[in-house]
Amino acid sequence: MTELGAYGQRLADVFQLERAPAFVTRSLQKSTIAVTEIKCDLHDHGLTAPIPREDAFLITLQLRDCPRHDLFIDDRQVPTSHLQPGSICIYDLRSSPVANSISAFHSLHFYVPRAALDAIADMEDCGRIDEFNNRPGLGTRDATLAGLGAALLPAFQRPDEATPLFVDHLTIATTAHTLKTYGVRAHLSPSTIVTLASWQEARVKEILASRLNGDIFVSDLARECGLPTGAFLRAFRRSTGVSPHGWLQQHRVEQAKALLSRQMAASLNEVAKSSGFANEAHLIRAFRRVTGLHPTAWTQR
Repeated sequence: MTELGAYGQRLADVFQLERAPAFVTRSLQKSTIAVTEIKCDLHDHGLTAPIPREDAFLITLQLRDCPRHDLFIDDRQVPTSHLQPGSICIYDLRSSPVANSISAFHSLHFYVPRAALDAIADMEDCGRIDEFNNRPGLGTRDATLAGLGAALLPAFQRPDEATPLFVDHLTIATTAHTLKTYGVRAHLSPSTIVTLASWQEARVKEILASRLNGDIFVSDLARECGLPTGAFLRAFRRSTGVSPHGWLQQHRVEQAKALLSRQMAASLNEVAKSSGFANEAHLIRAFRRVTGLHPTAWTQR
């Protein structure tokens, strides 16, 4: 592993796995954040390979029970404990973490290089940090990150439904929460909560409505409004009550309703494609979340 960037196939090689699916967000101008799903059902899988040192962090969210593992930092064994689902470990890649996988494991790994961490700290106006207050071998239960991970996991199961807008929102939110909650020497300065101007809100909704498939980055929307990405996300939620991805999901459902009302004979798969959903199953899940009904039941109400 000569190339830096502990995510995707490079992280799979660390864990001696054939593959590890990953998503990369490119909304940050000078850096990226990546999230990789790592899963191994074998016990006593053995030592991971060393990760090349770089100024970056791995934020690991446990998705299943991991009763036993060993951890070595810079060749020194550190205390470990039972890692429960929903617990996080933060690894500083300036050191050399190596794990001995005794129990089977399933986790999401958020790769955050220094440039990305600083960019989000500037967006959130919370002060840059040098390290995190976290003992990676012991883990910390974090309900917020568990919720973000649960929202992101279906994207790995159905990658054709994962839009850049959705992945951007969750990876940036994960990094921002981790920085604010565990960052050492982070100084939280109060920031004024603002809303979007009417023209900004209208412009963003116009763009989202023209990109029903969600093929757009949060940074593109922020740029249209002349705002930093973090400020834009806060202002959009303050103005609409939802994230850009949430608004797009609601708009897709409204589009589907209109098509179902006008084209009673149209198949659900046709309606799904015309409304920006990946397929019929994707439409049904989103429709039920918004309306509480199956699309067919909605037309017959």
